[in-house]
Amino acid sequence: MKGSIIAFGGKGGVGKTTTAAMVLRRLIATGVKPILAVDADPNATLALTLGIEGSDTIADLRERMGEAAQSPSEISKTRLMDQWLAELLSEHTGFDLITMGRPEGPKCYCYVNGLLRRYLSLLRNNYACVLVDCEAGMEYLSRLVIDDVEALILVAEPTPIGLTTVQRMSELADSLDLNVKRRILAINKVGLPGVPASDAVKAPEIDGIDQVVQVPFDTDLAGRCARGEPVDEQAGDSAAGPIADIAALALGLQAPSA
Repeated sequence: MKGSIIAFGGKGGVGKTTTAAMVLRRLIATGVKPILAVDADPNATLALTLGIEGSDTIADLRERMGEAAQSPSEISKTRLMDQWLAELLSEHTGFDLITMGRPEGPKCYCYVNGLLRRYLSLLRNNYACVLVDCEAGMEYLSRLVIDDVEALILVAEPTPIGLTTVQRMSELADSLDLNVKRRILAINKVGLPGVPASDAVKAPEIDGIDQVVQVPFDTDLAGRCARGEPVDEQAGDSAAGPIADIAALALGLQAPSA
């Protein structure tokens, strides 16, 4: 399991980052640590959701390194990149966090991205696992040279549009030529006011999905999100059981509720 990737995907607003934060807390509580958390969503709210201060991002570093690549220096560019990247790691109890930041933009950063991929490839082996909060498109997985994903957790609301989006994301993962060992569908906010229960609990027929976990709508989590409060170890009591199931399934274990 060491260095294995657990990736989260889902369109904005479905609770992807909240789910990722809760699974992170659950993994640490069960002894899976240290974990490298990678916020690969340009919206970059994982730190806020976890209640920690954010740091500079890879995007900021990319700009610095792009300038440094044009200037002579006694320090090799590889060593300089390693040093700057190490400074970006935000250390916390049980996990470290690194934030990708905005997309690359119009400039070419092929050289810088090559150094970045080398660093992250080496870095991941220092952790029990790597948890990646992806953007909806998940292209960062291929940019990070992550071609082997232990578990891809697709988060969707219990609506036809939500489940159709997940189907497309699963197909996108195939197009990125990723080796995904298991795909878990987390149907989030089941029981959400205004969504009929009969629609929420229908078993979706989505190609490639190995397990489906239904996560109930949780008023505590909804309130924390509305107030901008962090997801800590006490958050989301009614969702705790399904989150534990997702964490176990992501590791290839039997779900506690099974």
